[in-house]
Amino acid sequence: MKKRSVFIFGLVLAGAVFAGSNLYASEDIEQYEISNHQNTLHALGIEAKPKDIERMNTLTDKNGNKWIYTDFIDRGTLIEKMDNKYTEDIGGAFIQVHDKIMQKYAEVGDTIPVILLDEELKEGSFSFNREDGEVLVFKLKYNENNGTWDYKKEE
Repeated sequence: MKKRSVFIFGLVLAGAVFAGSNLYASEDIEQYEISNHQNTLHALGIEAKPKDIERMNTLTDKNGNKWIYTDFIDRGTLIEKMDNKYTEDIGGAFIQVHDKIMQKYAEVGDTIPVILLDEELKEGSFSFNREDGEVLVFKLKYNENNGTWDYKKEE
C-alpha cells in the first residue's frame, strides 16, 4: 500500500508541477520555479529579481507597461480580483482560455505558466518554457462583445 501511495503522490506532483522531469529530491523546487519564471519574464521584456516574483506583484516591462504577475497555480487570487471588480464572469472565461491553451500546446516538461495582466485585468499574456528553453507566449485579451478571452500565440 505504501508503494501505491508514493506512486500516486508522484503522479499528482508531476502533473501539477509540469517540470518534474529534471528535478531531483534534493533540489529546491521553489528556486527552480523562480528561475524558470525569470527566464519567461525576460522573454516578455521584464527583468525581475527573485524577490520581485511574488503573486499579485506589479512588474514593469522594458516599454514601461505595468503588469500584475501571478503563476498558473496561484491564479485564484487574480480570478477573485476579477470577480470582485466586474459583474460579468470574466474569471470563468479566464479559466476557459487557460484550458484551451494548455490542451492545445502543453507538453510534459513544460514549466508552470506565468500570467501577466494589465491593471484593468482585461489584457495580458500566458507564457511558459519548454525543456529546451523555448518560451511560448500567448497574448490574451478580454472580448467584451461575447464575454470570452481571445488568445494569440506569439511567433
